[in-house]
Amino acid sequence: PVAVAMGDAALWRTTYSRPLGGLAGVSRDELEELWARLGERRGFARARRVLDFIDGRANRPGESLSRVTMHALGVPAPELQHVVFGPTGRRYELDFYWPEFNIGAEFDGRAKYTDPRYLNGRTPEQALDDEKLREDEIRPQLHGYGRWGWSVAGSDVELGRRLHRIGLRW
Repeated sequence: PVAVAMGDAALWRTTYSRPLGGLAGVSRDELEELWARLGERRGFARARRVLDFIDGRANRPGESLSRVTMHALGVPAPELQHVVFGPTGRRYELDFYWPEFNIGAEFDGRAKYTDPRYLNGRTPEQALDDEKLREDEIRPQLHGYGRWGWSVAGSDVELGRRLHRIGLRW
């Protein structure tokens, strides 16, 4: 999970070029070149699996951890950052979307309600209210929708239950 989160973040930073904490991104080609230069040694196969799995559209560690847990459960790979439009025409991106089921889901950490970097001058109450309005716009567009935090993202049992509860079958 840590390697996937770091790989996802590195690819994301290259694609979206937003410096976070002064860390630069790396391209998939650069990672492939590095992997090829390593030669076969301990951890080679595991590094290959991580490289094949990482995705620069997963822009938060909780999304990466969720994807690793989904993979372990055998859940079909979701589309990442899928765009839906609410009834008012507003555009929203879902962390996870399964088109064959029309089901969406999101990792929802507490930081968006507590960290000034994500609050953007709003109070935690305003952030919560904004998120509720966003969800009200998204839910009618889908057959199922769910959210979870850290404790669910890393638990096979809990994430499996959550995904079943919103209608995902595999």
